[in-house]
Amino acid sequence: MKYISSILLFASTGFSLLHAQEPSEPVDAIVPSDFFMDALNAAKSNSVDPMGTQRLIQVKDSSITPVVTASTAFKYTSNPDKSKKPVRKDGSTLDLSLNLNVGLGEYGLGDDVLAVPSFTFSQTRTFTDPVRDYGDEMELYDVDVQMIGLSIPFVLPNDFTLTIGNTYIAPSTFRGKNQQISYSNTPSVAFAKNFPLSWGDVISFSVGVSYTFSEGDSLKDQITDKTYFNFLEAVFNQSGTSANSEYPSNLQSGLGHTISLSYMTPVGEKLTLIPSFTYNNMMFSEGSYKNRADRTCNLGLVASYAVYEWLNASAMTNYTWKTSSDNVSEFEDFIGGVSLGVSHAF
Repeated sequence: MKYISSILLFASTGFSLLHAQEPSEPVDAIVPSDFFMDALNAAKSNSVDPMGTQRLIQVKDSSITPVVTASTAFKYTSNPDKSKKPVRKDGSTLDLSLNLNVGLGEYGLGDDVLAVPSFTFSQTRTFTDPVRDYGDEMELYDVDVQMIGLSIPFVLPNDFTLTIGNTYIAPSTFRGKNQQISYSNTPSVAFAKNFPLSWGDVISFSVGVSYTFSEGDSLKDQITDKTYFNFLEAVFNQSGTSANSEYPSNLQSGLGHTISLSYMTPVGEKLTLIPSFTYNNMMFSEGSYKNRADRTCNLGLVASYAVYEWLNASAMTNYTWKTSSDNVSEFEDFIGGVSLGVSHAF
């Protein structure tokens, strides 16, 4: 399970950082920072009003509006093992991503509320150590991550937003035989408030809560040799436990809550700087992780430059530190990188 947990952590970290660099793309993730960045862009495009952003007068036709985005990102990491005492001191990753976001229209609810539902599909492939500093050692962490999300933001008066959504995430291997590592469904609720400033900058504060229902490989799924599995199962039984209890398939299930603060400041007409801070607390409820709590903090900065309307270049840096009640899963990591993305709206 250490193997699976390491891959899941590495995949989720790379995946979230990849999307954090694209503030124009709404993604309903476990840590919904991307939606808040999108809300910042929306707030930026509206003039300051003492009554808040009055979106109701801008209701569009309830038509489907798909947007396709393809992007690539190259990142440096100071802790590729994501461990308390890393074996490798630094490393790199290359992400290739294809995203489809479909706006499902805008619907006025009464006089003051606007619902803006959207559907998101994303496929990301991560190549770990593409420059081969460690030979073939890091191919273990090469994964595909598929994400399907449905979110319904409710735009409220005075720049408040309430978002209800669900996200399906499924990491899998692509080296040799394709194998799905796990899958999870995460319903979430997030509440955000934008503070447009008179000089054009925007502060966004948000809180969210979610619960992850996960399924992954059990010990029996991991071991193809039935004789070896039967031997291990007998060992567990003799010790008064079972293979299923020690290696459960729902290891990642749990309750999470998030606090996020972002600041968006335009520099000229094409460059935007977005420093941010995110705190996430994950409390596991199943398997050997039961009663364990992980607290993760992320301090980041994204510089996004609109080369053309359809082409965007970004540079990012993140410092992440994680503490855990088990005192084993803790780590610190510094990540920096660049990305390039193209998009087309139909």
